[in-house]
Amino acid sequence: MNRRGIILMLLAAVIAVCGQCQATEIPASQDVYVSLGTGNETVYNQSDTLLCATNVPDANNTTLNSYPGVPLIQFNLSGIDIADDDIAILVLKAASVRQMDRSGIVALVTIGSDWDEQSDITTFLVNILPARNLIVKNDLSLMSTNSDGDDIYAFDVSQKLMQAKERGDKVSFLLEAIGNSTTEIDFLSKESGQGPYLMIMPYPGQPISGNADQAIPAGQPVQADQADPEGISGQMNQTDQILSPDSVSAEPPVNTFGLAQ
Repeated sequence: MNRRGIILMLLAAVIAVCGQCQATEIPASQDVYVSLGTGNETVYNQSDTLLCATNVPDANNTTLNSYPGVPLIQFNLSGIDIADDDIAILVLKAASVRQMDRSGIVALVTIGSDWDEQSDITTFLVNILPARNLIVKNDLSLMSTNSDGDDIYAFDVSQKLMQAKERGDKVSFLLEAIGNSTTEIDFLSKESGQGPYLMIMPYPGQPISGNADQAIPAGQPVQADQADPEGISGQMNQTDQILSPDSVSAEPPVNTFGLAQ
């Protein structure tokens, strides 16, 4: 069984077995996708989907690979307690998957969080480039990967969240499609209402601290204290249990900066 299947089975087991566990669902506070290596770098900040794509030229073509879609996703961790034994899973729902073959994977790395949806291309590059070098070097030991091509993509980010909490109250991730052929995946964004989520919960058998019925301060994620028989998809569809993300900016949906490669 591949790694993604194991992660999903673990998450489903936690939800089904640990009926009294408090599962914290955190929607993305910021999400965009950018084009890299296209010669006309563009930021898309109001789309219902987050394009994750790589354009691979023919074998006899010397043109460098381009990445017309590289999603960047940010979460606000303010007020969120994460224990050493907690499980943290980043889940995304794909609206469509277009692959020339099954060899492609989606890689995830953490990036800087000094950006928002209205930032300029220079700001994005400053936050992206140090982490993206890990992908260029193909150092899979420092990345999370997913290769199934199914509708739900899941990444174990438990250690990444612990490290992020030590530095501040935000965590940001970059997704990049990697493969030997052209691949395009449309992930649903926060604008779609089914956007990326972080799911944090105690590992089964760990003692639960606090009172599940305690009132939740305004602006904090809702604690789900009941198991969901429909599994992960059911969790994501129960919008009445999920905190609404930050208000969406009224800026135009596309910012084109015309930065040549």
